[in-house]
Amino acid sequence: METTFLSDVVLVKAVTFNLYLFLFGIVFWIVFAFSGIWIWKRTQIGKMGFLFTLVTFLPFSYLCYQSYGEKDEFVYQLKIDKPSGQISFGDSNESDIGFPISEFTSYQIKSESESKKDGTRYTDTIYLHHNSSLLLPVSKVSVKRYKDSKDEFSRYATLSREMKKWFRVLPLPVETETGKPFKGLLVKHEFSDHTNKETVTKPDRYNTVSNLKKESLPTNVTTALTFPIVWNHKILSANWYFLVSLLAIGHLGAFIFAFNYKEGNQKNMYWGIFILFLGYLSFGSQYYFWILPKSNTHYSIASFENGYRFHSIHNGIQNLEGEWIPNSEKIVYLELPNKTLHFQTKLAYEKSMALLDSLENPSEGFGDAFQHAKQAYDASDWVRWDLSDLPMEVAVRFFLVLH
Repeated sequence: METTFLSDVVLVKAVTFNLYLFLFGIVFWIVFAFSGIWIWKRTQIGKMGFLFTLVTFLPFSYLCYQSYGEKDEFVYQLKIDKPSGQISFGDSNESDIGFPISEFTSYQIKSESESKKDGTRYTDTIYLHHNSSLLLPVSKVSVKRYKDSKDEFSRYATLSREMKKWFRVLPLPVETETGKPFKGLLVKHEFSDHTNKETVTKPDRYNTVSNLKKESLPTNVTTALTFPIVWNHKILSANWYFLVSLLAIGHLGAFIFAFNYKEGNQKNMYWGIFILFLGYLSFGSQYYFWILPKSNTHYSIASFENGYRFHSIHNGIQNLEGEWIPNSEKIVYLELPNKTLHFQTKLAYEKSMALLDSLENPSEGFGDAFQHAKQAYDASDWVRWDLSDLPMEVAVRFFLVLH
């Protein structure tokens, strides 16, 4: 994420590929596609080389062109406007969701670590915690500790400098993923006198918004959502690049087979046949079992008397993916920016938080952590709805009207 601090406004935007990278890719793959002309004129391979480069590399150029045209689609953006007292966010051309700044209760920091041969990478993601349990990602800090480095290393030095900037914008408490005060910061923060006391009052963790009065929700939440919500599955560009790569392997096998058949080299012909089948069969399997079903799949969320139902529709056949009936034993939260809706029992949530808490406090011993892990597994009863193809504004509006 890219975070820009202005005088009275903070802008957060998801990191995307540079526009010129796609333009470079278009030209790069076109040059490769037509490089077969040189092979045609300068070698004994002849037209076969030009045909191979054309059918192998030209599709990559088209994919770069397609990605260039879709560069601004589904980009997560967030704006904090202090003069107006609003925080707005979204990732599409839909009307952005807006909340008063006073409704945000704290910062939440989720920490991850990844061990490698040369050291350990620490990544901390900063979220704004809304009183509806929404967590809005606003910044990500990453540092690496090298094993052979003799320099002093401070785990939270960079994070502390980042939090200093946020303290000047919004004076809120900082908590861990389990909701406890974050003790790793190297800076102290004293709340200013003008801080709204209601702002720092913590609500129940991840409770459903059934406790929120409908009239307290923003106007653009209650009026811009109609049921059923219907959308199509979107095939990610990465899947198309992978599919074309498998096809290119098949083309390579066909080229090796044809060339060695022409030259009478029987041994290498078999290698060509092997690579040909490997590439084309992988391509066919990936397309038939993954791309084709997903490309013809539609989703819908419909309301009924007691709650909401989530359906997938493929070739006219409707399958029930999930059902939400409000009750006191279930909680719901939305993971952003992935737009994954989670439903789980309160018991499972409490056990999971106890497990995280025991891992954050290793002094308690691994026996407690193992016991909490077993309890969390036994209590696990959760359902996940994938709303990643929906605009963020629609996904958040649906989350806020659940009851």
